[in-house]
This record gives sequence, C-alpha cells and structure tokens, in this order.
Amino acid sequence: MGESIEGDTNFFSTSVGSSATMTMAGDGDGDGDSGESGTDMGMGDGDGEPGDGDGDPTGQPSVCGDGTKAGDEECDGTDLGGLNCADFGFQDGVLVCANDCTLFTNACSTCGDGQLAATEACDGTNFGGLTCSDLGYVGGVLACAPDCSDVIEAGCMQAPTCGNGVLDVGEACDGGNLGGQTCQSLGYDGGVLSCTQGCQINTSGCTVDECVGLFGACNILFNDCCPGMQCALAFCVPE
Repeated sequence: MGESIEGDTNFFSTSVGSSATMTMAGDGDGDGDSGESGTDMGMGDGDGEPGDGDGDPTGQPSVCGDGTKAGDEECDGTDLGGLNCADFGFQDGVLVCANDCTLFTNACSTCGDGQLAATEACDGTNFGGLTCSDLGYVGGVLACAPDCSDVIEAGCMQAPTCGNGVLDVGEACDGGNLGGQTCQSLGYDGGVLSCTQGCQINTSGCTVDECVGLFGACNILFNDCCPGMQCALAFCVPE
C-alpha cells in the first residue's frame, strides 16, 4: 500500500473533519517537481510578450496589403515607415511600395544621371525615344532643361514655308531676307539683289561696270551692253 510505482504519480489523501484534500506529490521521475512547467509567459514567439510568433510584440499578424507596415515588411500600401526617395540618395521622385510590400525606387530620380524617371521630362540626352519628328518638325536635335523638367525644341527644324521671311531648309532667300547676300557678294559691281516667289536669289537687278560695245556678245541676264544699246540674241544692238 505504501509503495510508489515509478512513472506514476502518488496522491495522498488527508482528511480534516469532513473535508478532504488531494495533494499531488510528484511525477515519478525523481526530481521532486509536480510535473508542470511553471508559469506560462508567452505564446511561443520568444519575446516574453503575448505575441503571435512573428517577433512583433504587438501581437498583430503581418498581412501584406492591409495598409499597415508590420513584421518584416518594408512597407505596406502608403505606409512607407516614414521613408522617402532622399533616404536612398535620390534628389526627387516618389517612393513606392510594391505589391509584395517591398520598397520600389524606380520612380525616384536624380537629374543628370541619364536615367529617365517618372517625374522627369528628360535627362541629359535621354528623351525616352522622343525626337523632333515626333513633335511635328522635319528634323533637328532636342535639348533637355537643366532641371530635367522640360524638353527644349529650339534645335528642331520647321518644314520649309516660302514667304514667311525665315530662311528654311532648301531656301536661298525668303522675301526681303537674302541671308546677308548682295550683288557685290555674288561678283557683280552693283545693283539690287532680290528674291523670287520660289525663294531663290534673283540677280537680274545686279550690274557690272564694264559694258559691251555694238554687236559685242552680251549676257541678257547681266544687261552688260553699253548705254544706248540692248542685248538682243546675245549681241548688243542699238535700242
């Protein structure tokens, strides 16, 4: 009756009056304890707090997409943990949270690095494939503003428009715009240079000082016959 079997728990009953108390004496392994581990201080997450096992002492589970950065998430929705592009060495732009709750810096930018960011119109010679032709010009070269905010079209060329007073591609002159040319610059002694309706130089008003005498060979365009004569059939004859 007084023996204990190893591996079993002995219970002793003591009676005082009409009440009885059952006392657990041991677990039979010889260490004298009651077989219980003691106070339960957590839920298995190792942080000593009532957590959920993910290392977050708040007990809130990490759920990507709930809009709250938690656990090992770099971000969640618009919750970027207070970070911005400058924290990653960029000058400008927008820090974005990807669908997997990791930070995405491709929308961040640094003007001058040659990389076209979402907040830049261009960067150096990087126009995202845009050319003068795409903007309605016949050619030329685009330029980028120093702050990467604007594409400059000053280097692009308009299609030729004869009569607008501007020397376009293929035009020798346009109206009164002779491009700085004169009769003298073209080898004549004097006269007035003009422009045709087709925007080409007209030298019919230019003159030469030496004249061609009677029946001398003349140039009808230059009107090089001496006074009182005219050029007819390539010879100077009396008027």
